[in-house]
Amino acid sequence: MKGNLPTFLNASHAAPAAVYMLLALSTLCIFNMIYAVQPLPFLDEIFHIPQAEKYCRGLFREWDPKITTLPGLYLLSVGVLMPLSTVLRIDVCGTYALRMTNVFACFANFYIIHNIQKRLYPERRDLDSSLQDLLSAVNLTIFPVLYFFTFLYYTDVIATGLILLTYLLQLDGRTLLAPLTAFIAVVVRQTNIVWVAFIAFLSISHVLKLHVIQCNSRLSPKVVRSAKYLQVLLDTLLRTWNRGFTSRAQLANNILYSSAGFIVVGLCFLGFVLWNGGLVVGDRSAHQAVFNIPQIFYFSLFLVIFSSPYIVGCVKQVLVSVIKHWKLVLVLMIGCIIIIHFSTYVHPYLLADNRHYTFYVWKRLYESHFLMKYLLIPVYIFSAFSVNQLIKETDMTFQIGYFTFISLCLVPQKLLEFRYFIVPFLMLRLHICLKAWWQLIAEFILFFCINASTVYLFMTRTFYWSDSEEVQRFLW
Repeated sequence: MKGNLPTFLNASHAAPAAVYMLLALSTLCIFNMIYAVQPLPFLDEIFHIPQAEKYCRGLFREWDPKITTLPGLYLLSVGVLMPLSTVLRIDVCGTYALRMTNVFACFANFYIIHNIQKRLYPERRDLDSSLQDLLSAVNLTIFPVLYFFTFLYYTDVIATGLILLTYLLQLDGRTLLAPLTAFIAVVVRQTNIVWVAFIAFLSISHVLKLHVIQCNSRLSPKVVRSAKYLQVLLDTLLRTWNRGFTSRAQLANNILYSSAGFIVVGLCFLGFVLWNGGLVVGDRSAHQAVFNIPQIFYFSLFLVIFSSPYIVGCVKQVLVSVIKHWKLVLVLMIGCIIIIHFSTYVHPYLLADNRHYTFYVWKRLYESHFLMKYLLIPVYIFSAFSVNQLIKETDMTFQIGYFTFISLCLVPQKLLEFRYFIVPFLMLRLHICLKAWWQLIAEFILFFCINASTVYLFMTRTFYWSDSEEVQRFLW
């Protein structure tokens, strides 16, 4: 065993370095190929890049009213590029450099994801598990919807990275740094407040879990992962309340210590919403909140595709669960039919912009036949049972929180947009316990093929609109 230790240590350091270099080189290669064919701002970049360039020139009071997000992305970019311009004595704040900030954010995301996995599964310390975690981190870094926007100046890569960093810091118990990165995440994208709230929820849940374990020394991991834990938690809280002021104050102090920073971020966000008169800055006409429950259904179909290597491994258990709970399935099917019939929203952007994949998904899948949106209901239900199976090894509080906060994130959105699914997918995937190499390899192949196809289509399958001379390209 001792003789193998140096070999393990060398492999544990050399493998991440080698993988990191391969990821960096391939990403930079793709970045330069995309820049070569599309050096000018494309799609939403026509708003983001000029705004960032104004900030680089110190014009912080000038704002494009068509931009709907807070200026966090531009401030972070300027914070990096302005000092660099000063050192190099040239203006580097152009399309190339602004896009490059997302490339470095992509590299940072790999590091963050890898370390989150280490915190979530500290028992996975042998060489085989470490290599699995490394490949898993690569897979999540190149998750197609996220990875593609590494090559354009969009908010997704940095906004997602900040949420992941906040989660990592929360797992490490950094009660000051985690709220700070959470605040920056919200300034980059307002809807990140949902995931900040989720992380705060997990932080409080962890405090309560430690309190329950302290009061119930025989509490097993199996109970913590089952509905029985909720009853144990309630009983423990009632006992704590009955013990008097000291016990209550100590528990309240522990909860406040872990969540005070997140509460401050929440209060600041509430103040912003009240001052701004809403969540969206700039043009609000296309971003009205609705009650769009079918968004959960679309996300479930998305999950079936991108989680397929893991869903395949639990099909038998899912089918057994579906048969066992057939009455629930019947109720869910009836509910889905009613919801789809009476509350399906179609955003004008979805039908107007044929550059996005969602345009073709909607046209060729949901509008191909009037019954198609109902025929997909079994897939939605299968996906719901599959997700439940995939995260059954997490705490019950995580399971409840996950389903609650994905609803808060997706249901108010009228537009079907795959980018809204990035953080919900990553949060699910991070909590899937890895067991089989074939699943990781299949996932890598799936993501690699989708990325290759997406980049190929963007670079080569160009087209033109009748009312514009600018080249158009396909993208997420």
